[in-house]
Amino acid sequence: MTTMDKKHTNNGKWLILIGSLLVITFISCGGGKSKNLPLPQEDSSKAPNQSINWAKEADSGQLALKSEFWNEYQHYYNQSNLPNDGFNYWWQAHALDVLVDGYLRTNNQSYLAQIDVLLSGIKQKNGNTMHNTFYDDMEWMGLACLRAYKATGNMQYKDSAVQLWGWIKEGWSEIKNGGIAWASGSPDAKNACSNAPAAILAARLYELDNKQEDLQWAVKIYKWLKDYVVDPSSGLVWDAYGNTNPGNIYTYNQGTFIGAALELYTITKENGYLLDATRNADYLVNDGTKFSPGGILKGENTGDGGLFKGIFIRYLTNLTLSQAIDDKRQKKYADFLEKNATSLLTNATRRPNFIFGPDWVHQPGTFQSDCSVQLSGVMLLEAVNQLSASKIN
Repeated sequence: MTTMDKKHTNNGKWLILIGSLLVITFISCGGGKSKNLPLPQEDSSKAPNQSINWAKEADSGQLALKSEFWNEYQHYYNQSNLPNDGFNYWWQAHALDVLVDGYLRTNNQSYLAQIDVLLSGIKQKNGNTMHNTFYDDMEWMGLACLRAYKATGNMQYKDSAVQLWGWIKEGWSEIKNGGIAWASGSPDAKNACSNAPAAILAARLYELDNKQEDLQWAVKIYKWLKDYVVDPSSGLVWDAYGNTNPGNIYTYNQGTFIGAALELYTITKENGYLLDATRNADYLVNDGTKFSPGGILKGENTGDGGLFKGIFIRYLTNLTLSQAIDDKRQKKYADFLEKNATSLLTNATRRPNFIFGPDWVHQPGTFQSDCSVQLSGVMLLEAVNQLSASKIN
């Protein structure tokens, strides 16, 4: 949507006022949703030399996530905000991650209360168990629970992660030379999304408890992934064993490969892991056509795809914050992330509700959005605030 000409400013103000009243009326009638709307935020379309208050913007994103998507009756985040109360187990894991982000940034105890309520709601909606048919879904949940444990010291979160890890290991088989299956009913579907996050989880459990078995699992999974699902010529991660279709190369699989490589480098100090991580990250950051046209990560639609960029950003941020990479590369990654966040706020945020679009260069056409899309936007804002606070950016 283009910016309105000055001569139409007055008409535009009336349209915005009417539109806002309609949205407020609609949301006030929505079932299972919080009725507290975020306050209107100041325009973030600022001059390049004018700094953005990233913490304030992250607060606005977090507030919109709760006011627009939280199901106050069933205690999970709805699929959509207008309203669709569909339950997506793996989206809830990333919502938990985002709550941990907010808590680490603010030390606000309300995030801890929300984490507890969310985990209880997930378990109840999921049949009073954390077990899931999809191994990758349990991996996302295990990673989020482990982050919640590290942030809070609450043992119940670690216990959940360990229990999930036990179920995840059952997905490994020698079909297609190894690897963890995508789902228990599809033992021959060996995907990147069910292996790279598993390697990260195993490595992080090893860092906590120093169990050699966990490190062995991380190394084994990573080796299988690199041998069979990574393009040796580019370093990009394919979607799955046997699926080398360029149209199925997704940002989130690049992110988790970076994350797994960084974890193993941190543990072993073997330089090959770091080279894998930076090769992949460099490709996406420097690619100005397919993955990052104009320096902005491509849109990957709504639904599950709405989460893909946020996952990539989480692990690129971890690499950027690490002491492993050189200053030049660190600044390049940080500048890339800030450019994406500025574009999100300037071009792809619908106000006053602070709803994000899946394409970070275009204004969303409606106030309707999927929770997955909102989560990716919040991940980006939290990441750039973290980089800013660390003085990298």
